[in-house]
Amino acid sequence: MKAIVITSVAENKRDLQIVIVERSIPIVSPVITLYDKAIYRDSNPYSVYGPSVEDWVGKGCEITVADCRSGNLDGWE
Repeated sequence: MKAIVITSVAENKRDLQIVIVERSIPIVSPVITLYDKAIYRDSNPYSVYGPSVEDWVGKGCEITVADCRSGNLDGWE
């Protein structure tokens, strides 16, 4: 299984906001806030995003990270 995690730094510059997409799940996750993780966003994706991906997908999977550089994830539904 493969998941794409789309990330955006929150306005407070400390938190990360993410959404998760996985092909076998017909909907995209809601915005998930990872508190105080912005400084780790370029770290190992499994240590930063892995727990959230596992919670959403139900098991571990391959993670691709896409960085939102234009706009933000506020109001994503």
